[in-house]
Amino acid sequence: MYELQEKAIAIARNILVSEFHYAPLHVAERKMYVVWFCKTLQNWKALVSGEEVSQYIEITYNGDKQEAYIDIYDKAYNACVKDDDFAPSPYLWKE
Repeated sequence: MYELQEKAIAIARNILVSEFHYAPLHVAERKMYVVWFCKTLQNWKALVSGEEVSQYIEITYNGDKQEAYIDIYDKAYNACVKDDDFAPSPYLWKE
């Protein structure tokens, strides 16, 4: 795994244990994964979750200041919409 992704997982694990009271075994490194990652110049962003984690942890790293910002998201809704079932509402296009 890429070094910065490992750092993102370490940050996420620390927050989950210290602030959300997850047991360390539930957020073991082998149970955590990076959902999405992007790096531009000295900055990067990672979306992290885990097998036994009900949140998504977004870590934004500011390379200029060498600091990370953490946002935690809970899943509020999940649905499947198939292409054949999707018909845009005519109300969305009124001017």
